[in-house]
Amino acid sequence: MPAWVRLHGMDMTALIIANEHANWGAGRHRVRQATEFLRRQGWDFSLAVTGFPGHAQELAAAAAAQRTATVVVIGGDGTVNEVINGLVRSERDYTPCVGIIPAGSSNDFSKSLGLPQDLEGACRAILKGRVRSVDVGRAGVHCFASASCAGYFARVAARSLEARRLRGSLRYVLPALGVIREMTEGWEMEVRTEDGRVYHGTYAVLLVGNAPRFGGLTMLPRARPDDGVLVGLLIEMMSRWEALRLIPRVYRQALDGHRRVQRFQATSFSVTLRRPTQLCNDGEMVPGVFESIDYRLLPQRLPVYGGARE
Repeated sequence: MPAWVRLHGMDMTALIIANEHANWGAGRHRVRQATEFLRRQGWDFSLAVTGFPGHAQELAAAAAAQRTATVVVIGGDGTVNEVINGLVRSERDYTPCVGIIPAGSSNDFSKSLGLPQDLEGACRAILKGRVRSVDVGRAGVHCFASASCAGYFARVAARSLEARRLRGSLRYVLPALGVIREMTEGWEMEVRTEDGRVYHGTYAVLLVGNAPRFGGLTMLPRARPDDGVLVGLLIEMMSRWEALRLIPRVYRQALDGHRRVQRFQATSFSVTLRRPTQLCNDGEMVPGVFESIDYRLLPQRLPVYGGARE
């Protein structure tokens, strides 16, 4: 169950980390509106606008080091991912409370948390000061809020980053059609969970979820960001025609029932592959390629303003 607290008597020094390039540049308008609204409410904060990939992570790590009380993210899932990595990977004994004002094309993590998607509602959720603690996933040293994927899903994610004109689920579904046309061989994988379960086979996809939404769709409907487990999904290698027929099942949230899909839950597990794969966390590509990945859940690691229990 999520932990809830209300902050009293704290120095509410706040930093806003804003990505004006979110949603292909539409974030600039969102940043201006949000900061103007918060100032009208009398909220005192500092504003830092990101200038390059990884900048949000650097800003968040510095905020944790300075024991800033609140870090607010104005951006999409990629910016949220950077901020979480900045706060959690530093492994300090102090983590600022995180507010999210969605400004991306999918906003999967904020939707999974039940946060308001409208600007005023998102701001008011922060101003209320009510915090829930949620889990964070870790793939090696790289943290993720919603999901991590390898195999063909990672290839789809890489191409989605080039789909500048697309929004929401179309940003992933249309690149998926191109990747499916090019499918040739899967990845021989072995997954070993902390309690001794072993999954071995030739798979097209590994998807690991801390939250139900990924890629603008509810990919893992049973995943919850505060239940203390990660949900893993393994999709066996299949023909292109079979892969195409999976897309409607994704929209119906019915992947679990397919004969080539295996689902498992674990707090930690290791993955080894016979050939390297790309890795994608929260829609952003992790540099390099991987032949082994260690996954671990960090329970109730992140304090977030608002959410489904508001």
